[in-house]
Amino acid sequence: MSAISLGSDLIHYEVLGRGRPVILLHSWVGSWRYWIPTMQQLQVKYKVYALDLYGYGDSVKNPKKYTIAHQVQLLADFVDKLGIAKTALVGHGLGALVAAEYARQYSDKVPRMMVVSLPLFDPGDLDHRREVIPEVVSTIRQQAAQAMEAQPPDVTVMSASAAMRAALAEASRRSGNNTNTTNIKSYRSGHNPLGKYIADSTPRDLLEKCFRRTEPEYEKLLVDVAKTDTQVLKLSTSAYDSGDVLEKLRMLPIPVVIVHGVDDLVVPIPDDSVWNYITTDKENSMLPVPLPGVRHFPMLESERFTRLVHDFLDTPDVSKLEIKERWKRRTR
Repeated sequence: MSAISLGSDLIHYEVLGRGRPVILLHSWVGSWRYWIPTMQQLQVKYKVYALDLYGYGDSVKNPKKYTIAHQVQLLADFVDKLGIAKTALVGHGLGALVAAEYARQYSDKVPRMMVVSLPLFDPGDLDHRREVIPEVVSTIRQQAAQAMEAQPPDVTVMSASAAMRAALAEASRRSGNNTNTTNIKSYRSGHNPLGKYIADSTPRDLLEKCFRRTEPEYEKLLVDVAKTDTQVLKLSTSAYDSGDVLEKLRMLPIPVVIVHGVDDLVVPIPDDSVWNYITTDKENSMLPVPLPGVRHFPMLESERFTRLVHDFLDTPDVSKLEIKERWKRRTR
C-alpha cells in the first residue's frame, strides 16, 4: 500500500510497471482496486497509477473536499508531487469528470485522454449552440494556434491550455456587446440531471444498478462501497452543468476517446444528438465508442475494453484506431 501526503491530507494510491505514465481514476462506485486487471495488463509497457479520490477507499474523508474542483486539485497536486511531467488519463464516471476538467486546465500535461461513462446530456438548447458556439470554438482554436506559432524561438512555447485561455480572453474582449458574448464567456445551461442518477442514491444503490448480487463483481465492489463516504455522491455532482461539460470537452486540444456501455444504468449513454454535437469538426480527435451489452464497468465486463485501452495508448493518431464499435457521426 502506497500513500502520499498532500498538505494535511493522506491520499492512497498504487503503481505498477515502468514506462510512460498513465493515471486511472475511479467512478462513484468502488475505488482504485477495480483497476487492478487493467493495471496488470498495462504494466509491461507503462507506469500505471491508480488512486483513491477524496471520500473513497483509503484516502482521507473530508466533505469539504468532495467537489469536482477539489478532486481536480488533488490530481494536480498528486502529479506535481510525484514529478510526472505528462500523463495519459483514463477516467471513469466521477473520475471522467475529474480527468476532463484537469485536461482543460492542464492540457499541456495530458497528451491524450480516455473517458468512460462520462455524463453527457442534452442541455435542451443544442440547436442554438449549433448556430453559435461551434464558430466561437473554432475561432478560439485558431487564435490559440496562432498564439503558439507566434512565440519567438528563444521563448518557452506557450502551452496549449495557456494559448486557449489567452484566445478566449481576447475573443471575449473583442466581442464587446455582441450577442455571442454570453456564449463565449459562459456555457452553463442550468441543467443538472445527476441528482436523479447519482446524488439521490447511496453507493449501495449504485452498486445494485451495476451488478446483480449473484455476480462476483458485486461482492468485490461491496468492500469498497463500505469505505465510501455517502456525502461524496451529492457534493461531487452539485455543480454539474450539462452544457458547460459539453463545451469544455469540445474545446480540449487533445485526442479524446469516449467509451460508454450501452446498458449503463448509472450514467445513461448519450443520445445521437449529443454525439453529433460534440464531434462536429472534431471527427478525428473526438472518438465515441459505445459498447453493446456492457453496463457501467467495461473494465470488468468486457475484454474489448483492455484491447481498446492498449490501442488508445499505443496508436500515435487516435483517428486511426480500429474500433468495431466506433460511433459514426450522422449528418443533419
